[in-house]
Amino acid sequence: MIKERKDIIAKINLVVQVGLSVGAFLLSCRLYNYLFPNSVIPSLERVSEVSLSIPLWLILLGSGRLNYMLRETTNLELLRDYVKVILLGTVLFYIISMLFGIGERALVFWILFYIVDLVILFFSTILFFGSMRFFRRQEFNKKQILIVADEKSKGLINNIIKSKDWGYEIHGIFTDSEEIIQAYQAVNIISPSKKKLAEIIDDHAVDEVFYCKSNINEVEIKEYIGLCAEVGVIFRIKTSLEFGTPVQSKFSLFRDMPIFSYGNVPDDYLQMKVKRAFDIVFSLIAIILGSPIFFIIAFLIKLEDGGPVFFIQRRVGLNGRYFNCFKFRTMVVNAEALQQNLIDKNEQKGPVFKIKMDPRITRSGRFLRKSSLDELPQFFNVLIGEMSIVGPRPPIPAEVKQYQRWQNRRLSMKPGITCIWQVSGRNNISFDEWMRLDLRYIDNWSLALDLRIVIKTIKVMLVGDGQ
Repeated sequence: MIKERKDIIAKINLVVQVGLSVGAFLLSCRLYNYLFPNSVIPSLERVSEVSLSIPLWLILLGSGRLNYMLRETTNLELLRDYVKVILLGTVLFYIISMLFGIGERALVFWILFYIVDLVILFFSTILFFGSMRFFRRQEFNKKQILIVADEKSKGLINNIIKSKDWGYEIHGIFTDSEEIIQAYQAVNIISPSKKKLAEIIDDHAVDEVFYCKSNINEVEIKEYIGLCAEVGVIFRIKTSLEFGTPVQSKFSLFRDMPIFSYGNVPDDYLQMKVKRAFDIVFSLIAIILGSPIFFIIAFLIKLEDGGPVFFIQRRVGLNGRYFNCFKFRTMVVNAEALQQNLIDKNEQKGPVFKIKMDPRITRSGRFLRKSSLDELPQFFNVLIGEMSIVGPRPPIPAEVKQYQRWQNRRLSMKPGITCIWQVSGRNNISFDEWMRLDLRYIDNWSLALDLRIVIKTIKVMLVGDGQ
């Protein structure tokens, strides 16, 4: 309904917040130079770091949706979100600066920058959206709307009445429904039998017409669109479709034909492209830097039993696509044939097969699994495009055949080397909880969430918490 304006305001706010973060960094440099005159930060370093920080803050603030006006969010919840995102941004900013060898600073500088940026962004956001609400409630730039309604239109009408800061004011409700007439006696009710839509638009200052009847009359809609178009009044239609599962709707044009799309998977084109770019860059770095480890692991596997170094298994990927998943072999050569003899020892409920002390695992394999190093070859799957760094783990076809239908939605996103399940206990959680964690990842996906999972995965690998 107001998505166009909301998106434009969000984009402007994102640019402003990134600019404020740059300002916070420069201010922190000045404060640091003042507090520690013996550790002056050169101007050239500041310019270089600012250049690196801009894309970082664009991604983090944008993916965290901190540039959007969240009407249901309290100031305390907003502060909590800023604390998390800015902390993650500061840590990544520090790591990037170190990698590029731009500046080596004391920890106190980064703490100072974190505090300054947090204070500036949080209070500027409160001020910005608070002033917008104030002006809306003072009836600046109010849109007068006419609602074409029936008895199923209460939801939209109630939302407009409650949300005064949306910038809409109801001129009248165009209906002959007794239920609506009784429910909204304080609102101007206009009967279609007494007055035509064209008369209302011509005689009054109506900016927009909302058609929100449950039974859509195509002839009536075409007539109303034509009447509105003749005098330049915006006509909007609320879909009568309702869903048990939360889905997002999107309107687009395909060769000038209007198309409504409904889905509950991430489809932000720009962010998904950034995710793919991150996958390629991260995988290349991991393969290049990890190549000595690859050779050492291959040597140890060969030394132990002389069998193949890699274990290649058919897995199910995005929306049911099959691909060959690469791993370092951690079990005896005939492990899959031996599985039938161990079915009664399965420690997981559901279609997956897991045993903590699986007798098929080799000595080197136990270490590889503990450290998660057996997953390293999957960076080649990521480069090919079959997998992502972060995403639900790819299942084998036999498991998918046993899925309940709701569990298949975890296949609606490209599988990954790591995901929430990898850093949340793995075998210590039930199969159903595992599935719900994957769906929670899909429903709440953002680039910032991916970065948090990658950092937690590195911690798991260093601690050796794999199973």
